[in-house]
Amino acid sequence: MTRQTLIVERNVEVNMRDGITLRADVYRPDTPDPLPALLQRTPYGKAFSQTSFALMAAERGYAVVNQDTRGCWASEGDHYPFVHEMDDGYDTVEWAARQPWCDGQVGMFGASYVGYTQFAAAVTQPPALKTIIPSITFCDAYSSMRYGGALALGLGVSWNLSFGVMMAIMRHPGSDKEKNELMDQLIAAVDQMALGQTFDYMPLNDLPLIGRDGLARYLADCLAHPTRDDYWQRLNCPHEAISIPVFHVGGWYDTFIANTLHDFCGIHNQGNTRQKMLVGPWVHGSYDGHAGEVDFGLRASSYLLMPDEIQLRWFDHWLKGAENGIMEEPPMYIFVMGDNRWRFENEWPLARTQYTPFYLHSGGAANSLHGDGALSPETPTDEPVDSFVYDPRNPVPTRGGGLCCWQAALPSGAYDQREVEARPDVLVYSTPPLEHDVEVTGPIELHLWAASSAPDTDFTAKLVDVGACGYARNVQDGIVRARYRNAATPAEPIQPGEVYEYTLDLGATSNVFKAGHRIRLEISSSNFPRFDRNPNTGRPIGDEVELRTALQTILHNAEHPSHVVLPIIPR
Repeated sequence: MTRQTLIVERNVEVNMRDGITLRADVYRPDTPDPLPALLQRTPYGKAFSQTSFALMAAERGYAVVNQDTRGCWASEGDHYPFVHEMDDGYDTVEWAARQPWCDGQVGMFGASYVGYTQFAAAVTQPPALKTIIPSITFCDAYSSMRYGGALALGLGVSWNLSFGVMMAIMRHPGSDKEKNELMDQLIAAVDQMALGQTFDYMPLNDLPLIGRDGLARYLADCLAHPTRDDYWQRLNCPHEAISIPVFHVGGWYDTFIANTLHDFCGIHNQGNTRQKMLVGPWVHGSYDGHAGEVDFGLRASSYLLMPDEIQLRWFDHWLKGAENGIMEEPPMYIFVMGDNRWRFENEWPLARTQYTPFYLHSGGAANSLHGDGALSPETPTDEPVDSFVYDPRNPVPTRGGGLCCWQAALPSGAYDQREVEARPDVLVYSTPPLEHDVEVTGPIELHLWAASSAPDTDFTAKLVDVGACGYARNVQDGIVRARYRNAATPAEPIQPGEVYEYTLDLGATSNVFKAGHRIRLEISSSNFPRFDRNPNTGRPIGDEVELRTALQTILHNAEHPSHVVLPIIPR
C-alpha cells in the first residue's frame, strides 16, 4: 500500500474584488500534477469544519480549500449573513482555479450556511465551478426564516446568539475587559435560552445582544422585513441561474427540508436535470440514524450509508470523468420511515402519488387527546365547531421537529407528543387503528376553515404517527399567520369572528403508518419557540409588549370541509 504525503498550507490569502482578504487552509497531495479543487466556504471556522473530509478528499487526489467567510475567524471584513457570499464565492472559485495545484476545475461542498455559500457562488456562474453538493440548506434566505408568515424564532435566536454574537465579540474594538463582559452576557443569554427564558423576552426588537441595538442584528432585520421585499430579494439564489450539476442532501427532521425539496424541484423545472437528492431521517447537522427519541436503525446511519463516499463518487464523476455509475442510478434516494429502508425514486413528488383528503370530524369536543376528534376520508356533513382559547402567555411548547441550532434549548427530531396533546388548547383528530400499512410520501397540505376573536393570530398543525401502544411520534408540522394568509398580497388583518380558509404547508415526509397505528392531526395556535408567538393584537410583533388571548373556532362541515391532503403511495 502506497503512503500518500499531504501538504497543508494554513491561512492562504485570497483577495476579493473590494480589497478584503479572506484566508483559507489548503490540503493537497504532494504531487506536481494539477488536481481538481474542492472548496468549502464556512463561517464556522476553517480549522473545525469538515477537516476529516478535507483530509480524505486530499488522499483521494483532490486539492481541498477550506475558507473562512468574510468577517469570520481569520478572514478580514465585516460579517453580515448572506450579503457578500455571491461576489466572494465567485472570486474564490476563480482564484482556486488559477492556482498551480488546480487543473482549472472546482467543486463545492458543505452543509447549512455552507450550503448557501455554494448556491450563492453557483448563481454567479464562475466558469471554473463545475458542480456543488449543498446539504441541509436553502437557496432562499427568506423561506429559511419565515414559515407561513411566522418567524422561525428558535432558529433565529439560537443561531444569532451562538454564532453571530461570538463573531462580533471576537472583532469588538474594545478592551479585553469589555470583551469579557460581553462574553459573560452571551453565556448568560445562552444558558437562559436552555431554560426557555431568552425566547420569552419582549419586545423581540430589544433582545439583549441580538436586538436592533445589539452586536448581531440579523434577527432584528428579519423582524423588520416580514415579507419578501427587496431586503430578501438580494439574498435569493434564483433557480434559473443554477445550471451546473447539483447533489442535494436533506433530512426529514431538518429545519430546511422544505427548502431542500423545493430547490431540487425548482432547479429541475428550469431544465437542469443533472441533479440528485439524498434524504434520510436526520436532524440538522447529523447523519445519525437516531433522531430525538427514535432510533431509525443502522440503515439510516452514516456507518452503513457512508455519505462521504457518496459525495466523492459524485465529485469523481463530474471532476475526474469517472464512469462509476452514479448518474445511471435514479435521481432520488430517500429513507422511508416506518419501513426504515432506503428506496430509489425517479422524481419528486412521486408520479404515482394519490393525493387523498382526510377530513376533520368531532361532536364539538376535540380538545386534547381525550376528546372526540376524528380523522377520516369521509366528508363531513352537519357537525358542531371545535373551539379553544389561545393564550400567548402560555403557548403550546415545541417538542421536537425540524429545529436548529442549540440542542440544549431546542432538541430536534422525533418525540412523543402526548404531553402536548393533553392540553385543552390542542385539538386532536385521529383515524381508527389502520387495517393495513399506509405510506405517506410527499408534500402535505392542510385546508382549515377557522375564525378568531383577534385581528391577527396563528394557526398551527402537526402530523403525528400514533403507535399501537399510544406513542405519538411527530412527523411534520406547519403554521400560518393570519395576516399573511394570502402570500401574494401584503399583510391583511382579519375581521374578528369572520370565517377564513387557511392553507397550511406542513412540509413533506416519507413515512409508513403501519397497520395498527393511527394517523393523527393536531391543530392549535402556537408551537413555541419553534415559531414566534402571535400576541393577537395585530400590531408589529417586534415591538409588541402586550399579549392578548384569542378564542379560536375550527369549522368542519359540508360548507367548511377542513381537511389535510396526504400524499398516499399505493403499496
